[in-house]
Amino acid sequence: MLADAPLVLTIVDAHWCDDGTLRWIDQLMRRTAGRPLTVLMTSSHSDLAAADATFHEIVARDYCTVTDAAELLAVDTDPARGADLDDLVAHEPYLLRVARAASVLRSTDADIVGALARLPTRQVTKALRTARAVGVLPDPMPPMGVPHPVDDLLSDLSGAERQRTYAQAAEVLNDAARPAEEVADLLLAHSCVDRPWMVSLLKEAAAASRHHDPAAAVRYLSRLNRIDPDDLDTSVDLAMALLDIDPVTARGHLEWALLRTTDPRATTRWVLPLRLTALMTHEEPDTPAALGEVLRQLRGVTGPAAPTGRSEPGAPASSVPARGGFPAPEPVRAGHPEHSAGRVPSAAGISSGPLVLATRAIRTALAGCSPREATADAHRALQAERPGGSWATVSAAQVLGLADQTETALDHLGRAIADSDRREEVWAECHARSARAWVLLQTGELTESAAQARAAIRTARSHGWPTQTPLPLITLALTLLSQGEPDAAESALRELDGRRLDSAVWEHHHRLLAEALLLRARGRPEQALERLEHCGASLAAAGVENPVFNTWWLASTEVLTQLGHTSAAVERAELGARLAARWPTERARGLSLLARGTAALGQDRVELLTEAVRALAGCPDRIHHTVAELRLGQALLKLGDKKSARARLHSARTLASQHGFVLLGHRARATLGMAGGRAPSADQRSGGALSSAEHPVAVLAAAGASNRDIAAELYLSLRTVEFHLTNVYRKLGVPGRAELAERLEPGDPPLTSCRTSGEAP
Repeated sequence: MLADAPLVLTIVDAHWCDDGTLRWIDQLMRRTAGRPLTVLMTSSHSDLAAADATFHEIVARDYCTVTDAAELLAVDTDPARGADLDDLVAHEPYLLRVARAASVLRSTDADIVGALARLPTRQVTKALRTARAVGVLPDPMPPMGVPHPVDDLLSDLSGAERQRTYAQAAEVLNDAARPAEEVADLLLAHSCVDRPWMVSLLKEAAAASRHHDPAAAVRYLSRLNRIDPDDLDTSVDLAMALLDIDPVTARGHLEWALLRTTDPRATTRWVLPLRLTALMTHEEPDTPAALGEVLRQLRGVTGPAAPTGRSEPGAPASSVPARGGFPAPEPVRAGHPEHSAGRVPSAAGISSGPLVLATRAIRTALAGCSPREATADAHRALQAERPGGSWATVSAAQVLGLADQTETALDHLGRAIADSDRREEVWAECHARSARAWVLLQTGELTESAAQARAAIRTARSHGWPTQTPLPLITLALTLLSQGEPDAAESALRELDGRRLDSAVWEHHHRLLAEALLLRARGRPEQALERLEHCGASLAAAGVENPVFNTWWLASTEVLTQLGHTSAAVERAELGARLAARWPTERARGLSLLARGTAALGQDRVELLTEAVRALAGCPDRIHHTVAELRLGQALLKLGDKKSARARLHSARTLASQHGFVLLGHRARATLGMAGGRAPSADQRSGGALSSAEHPVAVLAAAGASNRDIAAELYLSLRTVEFHLTNVYRKLGVPGRAELAERLEPGDPPLTSCRTSGEAP
């Protein structure tokens, strides 16, 4: 296209572009320097704070010129600056009155503009045509509430006159039966809400927008709340609109309302969303017992439901004995799960049917007793006509991930991210990204998992929610450990120092697992074992018996075997087998066989590991599939079967290379050399391609980031960044970072590109 003619690429609202898109634009501009390409990016002053750091980097580049659009438009739209405007008004005496009315209404509809200007439609039509022709009014008109130079048409009016004009405009729109949201936007943008009809209209607009545009509902209800802070119904409605946007603030409104109401029916209805916000913000435990209490409250709101015929999670299948010298755990307390309710109507604005199903599904999954029933409830929750909120959607998707239905889980989470972004539900988007990062980690998609985790971390930090969203930090740490970056993993976990997570089942126990794996990577198996046993005891006390939810028992088996505690390792592996028997998925079966094979000896080890490889090859867990191939190769080599060992070790090395499992790849190559296999050079192994650890470093370096900036962005040490860059230069055959942009394809997915299936590019 550039070869044929000059090209202008226009990007509206560029501050909403993700990091990957912005870096691609940066590379494009640098690679086309001197060619007839102009990239025009627009942004508003009010939204610059939300822009990605890369946007501000581009703005600071020497090839970029920043211009205030108001300066370009003011000459044509400001009546005080138009040299011929006075003459024009002299010939068209009603022009300025019509233009002002159109500016306030953000419309060129002659009927409603005439109603505000108090002029006949014929005169208004002529004046509007002239105003557009001479540039007094833009075509099309900007949306309501968006600052624009056309507002300068009102600059000659006093404050009181402007407020009176805005109030009259709102009445005109209201009398014309325009949508309540359109009138409400005018009231919010410009007018004092001081008349009864205005209050009623804001309430109507909030009710109309609650489901399709919750962010707008929050704006309307926030104004109403400021007008009458003592209105309990407004406070509760605002809390419900905020539920997936800012559950911390929502919880505050609900607590305030509950303290002031004396209506027992209102108390019953408001307790449920309050309990839900407590789960969302980790103010209360999310154990099977706590989830059972939520189900009890749902039943209490709506009355007894018909029996479902479902079995309840049974007693724990096992207990974890305390080992001498270990610190006493501080487990999440569990109680007795209660029978759940069936489908029930809404409670305080929550669509309770999907919420009941999702709550029941995640409780069943955590108890680890019936994947069939858990997934059936999860699918029904996700397919409901009216969703039960982001917590229900994400919980149901997490259940599918635990049951090996990861593609379906990822699809639903991708759509949840896209929907939350469109609806401006910030917390919901962050929560869905955190869950998606976790599911991707389980499948071995380390690069994309890290990208989703980092996106969630950035959102949490920008809104001051680090204590409510620790899961992406933990996921990132586990990803970095799999990529052979213990220093970076430790840096990520260090950000959780001082935070109490023991009321959060997911975060607390996966943090313990991540800390244990880090200790093992540091060569401290005894301390790692203590942390693993602590994790197991806390899970048992919380009533969590799902073998794939947290694989502490498998890691414990490996460490016990490493320390020579064979009988204890066998006991741990048998515990895993009992748990897997209650949650009979292919992944659970494969992990159980892997643990038993690790603890076994001789030919028994080979047979168990062979079965483990078979089972794990048929499930999405690529990390443990690679581990099983490596262990089987090592077991065969120990028995003297070098030929069979080489085949398994080749397979382990290939899987590790494909998915970026750096440590597993090193071990596979080292063992392969002992088996008489030829370990190819790095270039031969990769075919010139970059590993999942090297690629994000290369992309950031090509975009102009310094080594220190790359280290901070990727949670790496400077030495690690230098090591990766050295490999990148060698593999790509370039002398330094100046040439990287030419060797990397523009479509290469950057580190922080968070595009997923179901999301808009």
